Amino acid sequence: MVARVLIVDEQRLDISKISMELQLVHNSLLFSKSIEDALRIVSTQSIDIVLISLPTKKSKLFLDFFSVLRQLCSVIPIIGIVAKNSIAEQFVDIGIDDFVDIGVSKSVLLRKIETLVRIRQRFDDNLLNNMFFTGKRAQKMVSIFFDDLNFLHSSIKNRTEIEQLKYWPVIDDMSDADLFLINIKSIQKACDCCATLRLRKINKNRPIVLTYDKAHREMAKQIIRQHSNIGYTDVIDISISPAIMACKLNSLMKYKKMYESFTEKLKKSIYLAAIDATTEVYNRTFFEDFMKNRGNELYDSAILVIDVDKFKRVNDKFGHTFADSMLRFVASTIKRYIRSADLIARYGGDEFIIFMEGVSKSIANEIAARVQKAVEKMIFKDVNCTVSIGVCCVDEKETLQLQEAISIADKFMYTAKKNGGNSVCSC
Repeated sequence: MVARVLIVDEQRLDISKISMELQLVHNSLLFSKSIEDALRIVSTQSIDIVLISLPTKKSKLFLDFFSVLRQLCSVIPIIGIVAKNSIAEQFVDIGIDDFVDIGVSKSVLLRKIETLVRIRQRFDDNLLNNMFFTGKRAQKMVSIFFDDLNFLHSSIKNRTEIEQLKYWPVIDDMSDADLFLINIKSIQKACDCCATLRLRKINKNRPIVLTYDKAHREMAKQIIRQHSNIGYTDVIDISISPAIMACKLNSLMKYKKMYESFTEKLKKSIYLAAIDATTEVYNRTFFEDFMKNRGNELYDSAILVIDVDKFKRVNDKFGHTFADSMLRFVASTIKRYIRSADLIARYGGDEFIIFMEGVSKSIANEIAARVQKAVEKMIFKDVNCTVSIGVCCVDEKETLQLQEAISIADKFMYTAKKNGGNSVCSC
């Protein structure tokens, strides 16, 4: 993976080692030695991750600059470069996602970058912003195989509900977990736990972090070398600064919530684009797009066109609100009496269209008659309602274009209406 990295070194730290390591891997490596230049780069160029040198002490000027940078970067991860890890304690709560010291090893540095960039690249810069933060649920972390959690920074404990599991597998109900923290005491247990969690669909996008102490460092290295495909997000040494650990875990939970929030918004927008608001069945645009993607040639299928009888009279007599409610009631009744695999859409006004695939002429006519009888028995707020249905069947030995089939079904529907309505007419 090649990431576009911006290094901001206004503090003039000796970051030559970091720069050299990154230049060997990342072709898109940009440098900035001033606040103004960094803001210009972030404003005008596409950046995947920012590394910024931090002062030894907080200053108002730096915090003001960083606030602007964080706003411009939106969800772009930011890693702080410190002269020594103890400095990180001051900058835990300003929006930095992780820290490295100037002597960081190449493998650790690249793993940090890869972890954050992989999460970052899951969603689009232009769509993901503060409008997606709709839930106010507190974040929750599930820790597994830990005897104690004293290594966690107070900022994590104060902001996060922590469920501690000393044994495994006890993972039945963790639908509200934002992050899993697994302690490496046994390679087999850690790998099995991680893989089992990741294989559950609900955990597809949840961070799973493996941790180790000095005594289990070799086990961690073995997992990284031999078990890179079990689904963990990161592997962290718990002997690092608690402040750095807090930033790592908080950033992973933050990006997880962003992704889920974005996904929910996306699902909602897709739903709204496909569903008719009045009747709560598919709209005409979705139906036409679906049929176009499927292929407009029909065989071994049927098209039903359904029109509500004397709907204009109901609309004129009782008003639009009443008429819309009745139309929604008719749609829900139709849905109950067709097959779950059949596609129903509002085709316009008081007209519905149904596409049935893999259905014989006799079955299609039987379903149409069932729908017609069900609506006939329906009484909505003391008002009787009936429908006229036209059916066009295409057997497996013939082929018909969609528009031809709709036109034929439409003509049969009008024939049914001319004959007094409340009936089915088919070829």
